[in-house]
Amino acid sequence: MTSAPPGGPTTHRRLGLSAGLVAAFLTLATLRGPGLTIDEPLDVRPGRDYVALLARVGLRFFERGNVDALFRDNAEHPPLGRWLLGLASKAFQPFEAWIFGPDPTGLYVLSGRIAPALAFAVLVGLIAAEAARRWGGPAGVASAWALVVMPRVFAHAHLAALDTFLCLFWTLALLAAARAVDARRPALAMLAAGALWGLALLVKIHAWFLPPLVLAWALLRLRPAKAIGVVAAWFMVGVGVFLAGWPWLWYDGFARWAAYWGTGVHRTSIHVRYFGADWDDTALPWHYPWFYFAVTVPVLLHALGAAGLVRGWRGRRDDPFPGLLAASILLFLLLFSTHVPVYDGERLFLLVFPAWAMLIGLGFSRAWTRWGGSRAARGGLVGLMLCQAFGTISMHPFGLSYYNLLVGGLPGAERLGLELTYWGDAVDRVLLDELARQVRPGEVVALAPTLYPGQGVATTTAPLVRRDVVIQDESAVSKADWVLYFRRQAYTGAAVRERLADGAGRLVASRSRQGVRLSELWRFAGPARASP
Repeated sequence: MTSAPPGGPTTHRRLGLSAGLVAAFLTLATLRGPGLTIDEPLDVRPGRDYVALLARVGLRFFERGNVDALFRDNAEHPPLGRWLLGLASKAFQPFEAWIFGPDPTGLYVLSGRIAPALAFAVLVGLIAAEAARRWGGPAGVASAWALVVMPRVFAHAHLAALDTFLCLFWTLALLAAARAVDARRPALAMLAAGALWGLALLVKIHAWFLPPLVLAWALLRLRPAKAIGVVAAWFMVGVGVFLAGWPWLWYDGFARWAAYWGTGVHRTSIHVRYFGADWDDTALPWHYPWFYFAVTVPVLLHALGAAGLVRGWRGRRDDPFPGLLAASILLFLLLFSTHVPVYDGERLFLLVFPAWAMLIGLGFSRAWTRWGGSRAARGGLVGLMLCQAFGTISMHPFGLSYYNLLVGGLPGAERLGLELTYWGDAVDRVLLDELARQVRPGEVVALAPTLYPGQGVATTTAPLVRRDVVIQDESAVSKADWVLYFRRQAYTGAAVRERLADGAGRLVASRSRQGVRLSELWRFAGPARASP
């Protein structure tokens, strides 16, 4: 089961390259679709600051005064993901300004989105190559396709945030460590794998949960003493890369290290709508992550993943690698079943889906071997896999609102009282362009809900600025001539509800999928405002 597929050892590499190129094309071609999400300005702005300061002062970037000023308000996450966003935003800013016009916010988030789009392409190519190397070409193709047509995973690849980077570097570190343990010279290979783990640590805190998996895998494959030795070396290299890559920890190390570990605990709770009730993120029922894992992937892909688990279990003595993939998924589902903060549906455990895609590929290869003996059967299997793209296509650009048939799709989720949209992506360019077409100069526009000061300003587009309009935050709802509302109901305050229900407003436009409104544009009657 672990031998290279027929056609030579480079076949899986060619397959991975082809899959990555297809994923890059599909993602980049649809990059402008989603609206600005809540976290994108918070991640792109620091990255642009990193790049600008380094260009301006060179090696003095690492002096304490510069480090303190630069990281003071964005030290809740390590900097690698923001570096990548900042580099992309700066590098592609001239092209964005030339093609679409200058960004009035100065953030150039669309340019920043190119970085996670390319990271997603690398991730798709990576799992395609690894699955093909281990289980053959059909498994590689199916793994790549499964990841691309998971609607929420594909949607995240369009957003200038940290989650897709975490998926890539976590998966890369996991696969590299698994291969290093089985290498002819595991000690040397584990040093290189440790450096990759260090990069994962520099994206998000989740990567600290990889050592138990790597140690268990090493103990399974090597003599105990050797396993402990190579994992210790792997660990030291990874931590070294992490410390070297985050200058914030170079000064006041103990205090800042403690603050870093407390970022997921000592902070304001985030509210979550779950089965019609609003919960704090630490009080959600244990089944929240299991439920969202179950309902955010097309059902047939889940069936193939289950088949992959069965095949992996039956062949565990010859190839225990599927067990490692399953353990990496189980680890995070169990972790977020405790009182660890969890919110935004699948977002905080998005990194489990590449491993699930590989198990889906393994399940598909089993079906291909068993039923793919004739041309008609092969055509049927391919057709079924192609049909799994329906959810991604029909929901785009609002893939973060996807629910599968287990709950009756998005209409079923609305009936059950689940979150319909949570990140603001439904306030897209279509809705904002309609606002710009109808708004009169100087009118007040408010965005609701808003989760941080200035979210409305960050959402403002160039056509609105030309109409002398800058979007304000939720606090301006009571006096606004226009209200942009996205249906994150756990954060819809009483003032917003009352304003939308008082009868003075008129619904001008909305964005919906499957008959469910995700965002709305409301016009409120009032005295005409003179143009300043």
